[in-house]
Amino acid sequence: MYQTDFSLEELRSRRRAVCDAIGDAHALIVGAPAGKGNARFRQFNDFYYLCGVEVPQSYLLLDGASGHTTLFLPEAEYVPSDDDYRLLAADDADYAIETTGVDAVAHRHTLWERLASVNDLYLHFLDGEGAMTTFRSLNGCRRLVEADPIDGRESRSAFLQQRIRQQCPGISLHDIGPVIYEMRMVKSPREIELLRRAGQLTARGLCDAMRATQPGVMEYQLAAILQYHYLAGGAADTGYPPIVGGGKNAFHGHYNINNCPLQDGDMVLVDCGPDYHQYTSDITRMWPVNGTYMPAQRALYGFVTEYHKTLLNAIRPGRTCDEIEMEAVETMRSRLSEFDFATDSHATGPEWMFRFYTDRRVGHLAHSVGMSVHDGLSHKDRPLEPGMVFSVDPQMRIEADRLYLRVEDTGVVTEDSFDVLTKDVPIELDEIEAMMRGEGMLTRFPPLP
Repeated sequence: MYQTDFSLEELRSRRRAVCDAIGDAHALIVGAPAGKGNARFRQFNDFYYLCGVEVPQSYLLLDGASGHTTLFLPEAEYVPSDDDYRLLAADDADYAIETTGVDAVAHRHTLWERLASVNDLYLHFLDGEGAMTTFRSLNGCRRLVEADPIDGRESRSAFLQQRIRQQCPGISLHDIGPVIYEMRMVKSPREIELLRRAGQLTARGLCDAMRATQPGVMEYQLAAILQYHYLAGGAADTGYPPIVGGGKNAFHGHYNINNCPLQDGDMVLVDCGPDYHQYTSDITRMWPVNGTYMPAQRALYGFVTEYHKTLLNAIRPGRTCDEIEMEAVETMRSRLSEFDFATDSHATGPEWMFRFYTDRRVGHLAHSVGMSVHDGLSHKDRPLEPGMVFSVDPQMRIEADRLYLRVEDTGVVTEDSFDVLTKDVPIELDEIEAMMRGEGMLTRFPPLP
């Protein structure tokens, strides 16, 4: 019913930061609804980030002027009971205050009365991030529903905005999302510990999946190996639907149907991460289904891997993603002669990678990672600073041959470099082949709690 991963003072400091950002206004943070049927409850990321409470249908009201925080909880009769634990409910306010560190606890039905005197209110304009979701994916799903002439229902957040305007006429509503997304950009030491453990789980699953790979194995069987390691290591589930794409399925970069057999002579792309204590990771490796990279595969995937290592070595605080990308492009252009590409079409792959940055301005320093796999705001519009966590995912696409290749790791910017949080899985091609032969064992990984 309440997290124990963060100190009460760390949670208080986050709430103070929100209050400082909104000034004299109030902020209402809405908790996740009760799960449908027997679905496991998972709290919305931002609600969890600010108070750690895991009780469904809860609300958090922050007074920007005074810094006072009130937690609105259901009555005990609506909280799932457990004889072994004291309930976190509105009926036992003293216990809830002691446990969560908020200033006050109140019944949910008093929330309207509290909002009646509020003039400016910040709240989320999008539904909260739950299991295997990001605000980006939620926005995409929202557009699909809105375009459906049969359904087209409004979102929970839109419904709440409408209710607030009805109950509190004249209130001005503002989006709290960007405020908290900005806060989530730089991780605390404790957050980095959780992300490091998420990376270790990811590496364990990926190494075992490599060793289980052979022609005829189903994509979903590799996905099951990943999930086993996540659950056995203390994760709630996968952080996002795993991508296991054999052969040309990998061409669809976010393919996750995972229902095809792996074929001799193909490579398989695996992109995965756990939901470990509300934090995830992001990693991609590709390996040969039969255990040995063919010369053409070795040239292409070797180039992407070297590009990846070049990027990792160039990351340090104070630099911008533009500077790092330009340096990597120049370095890898100078190394093209080292790679014996099998065909003329294969030789176009590196140029596509260079244009991925220089023409499209997308880049291979991909996206922030944290409570969601696409976390917070973009790290690309500012100099990098310690505590920023993001994925590095150089990728190559060759349209003529329906080929797509990607290498990806998640890391954190430190005081002088970039610490790769997923480094416990092999990246060198020879090491991957050795892992598939069973020569690389998991004993080198540090123990997980």
